[in-house]
Amino acid sequence: MVKILKIEMDSIAMKVGILPGDFLVSINGHEINDLIDLKYYVADETINVRTKRDGQFIDYEIEKDYDDELGIVIEDFEVRSCNNNCIFCFAMQNPPGLRKALYFKDEDYRLSFLYGNYITMTNLEESDLERIVRMRLSPLYISVHATDKNLRKKIFQRDSDDYLFDKLDYLMRGEIELHAQIVLMPGINDGEALEKTISDLYHYKSSIKSVAIVPVGLTKFRKNRYKLTPVDSEYARKLIRCSKNWTKNYFNSEGNKFVYLSDEIFLLANRTIPVSSYYGFYYQLDNGVGLTRYMLDEFRKIIKKLPKKIKGNKRALFVTGVLARSVLNNYVISYLNTIDGLHVDTVSVINNFFGDSITVSGLLAGVDIVEQLKDIVNSYDVIVLPPRCINEDCLFIDDMTIEDIERELGKKVIVFNENFFDLINHVQK
Repeated sequence: MVKILKIEMDSIAMKVGILPGDFLVSINGHEINDLIDLKYYVADETINVRTKRDGQFIDYEIEKDYDDELGIVIEDFEVRSCNNNCIFCFAMQNPPGLRKALYFKDEDYRLSFLYGNYITMTNLEESDLERIVRMRLSPLYISVHATDKNLRKKIFQRDSDDYLFDKLDYLMRGEIELHAQIVLMPGINDGEALEKTISDLYHYKSSIKSVAIVPVGLTKFRKNRYKLTPVDSEYARKLIRCSKNWTKNYFNSEGNKFVYLSDEIFLLANRTIPVSSYYGFYYQLDNGVGLTRYMLDEFRKIIKKLPKKIKGNKRALFVTGVLARSVLNNYVISYLNTIDGLHVDTVSVINNFFGDSITVSGLLAGVDIVEQLKDIVNSYDVIVLPPRCINEDCLFIDDMTIEDIERELGKKVIVFNENFFDLINHVQK
């Protein structure tokens, strides 16, 4: 039973008389405990919805189309926490004083299905696996890191086996689509261990559609943590050379490549981002695998549709992390500067908040942006921040807001939403 928080206007729920504050008890006799249950059981065309109001049960017989939603918003489910103590865990490397959510380590298969969060599956019970298969909760995104049992214990800081292969076997038999990631730690899970991991996962290629290799992120707040080595430029170049064998020999059941390197590895190595055919169906865009290529190709598609001239003379400053600046300059800014009336410069902000080894744009803190821009913004009309630098509540990692930055810098600030038409409209206002 879950509480109904909101009823959408003109929805089925509103028409039949369901109210905010009611409790959703069951649909067709199936108890509703979370959003997964609601989405699964509401799909029938004829449903009996049982609610509870003031201690009394109310039943509604509803005829609807298969795809119709009820139009109710229910309370969030309690998210499961991670029972591992991973030697590279980013949440454990946060500075003190941040909001509580940034220290919480989620490990919930429901979030993996709904939002693409990565799970290790170490806390999956038999009942969870059965529910995943029965409800077709697919695809799921899993963090593997290594398949060797002893190495997994070391990485996850566990005393016992977590039965990875048994779970993969079950999910493969249930035809659940999976996408895996390996957070690569030099000297820990690379070399022979990495080759074994890729080879082991390849046995599940009918279920696992992609394996992404991403470099470990290390902040300056790793006091008393396991000593790890970052992925540097030389290491990244060696990894790219090694990946050619995986590209040549491993293909998934859809005929696409099985192993993918994240954009960060190519940028660290100062190598050209691969062409779109390298990425197949772009299986792990939100994990930074192919995102740069995708954005460049999307930009190339709309170049001819962009205006040749804008109103007035506007100067914009694009903010980026250290890694992305060269790509942005070479492929995007150079063209934007051909638009009459528009002048664009870029600035890469060093991440002092986490430490300068963190070079991606998505982890820039508001305090670093303000500190490093305050002496150079006077000649610009607008400051453009990179996408994904704020969360759904419009907060930076350090809880600063866009309004905070505008107040500190005295300039108009926008976050690029990956739509260049919107961007130009904002700039010329």
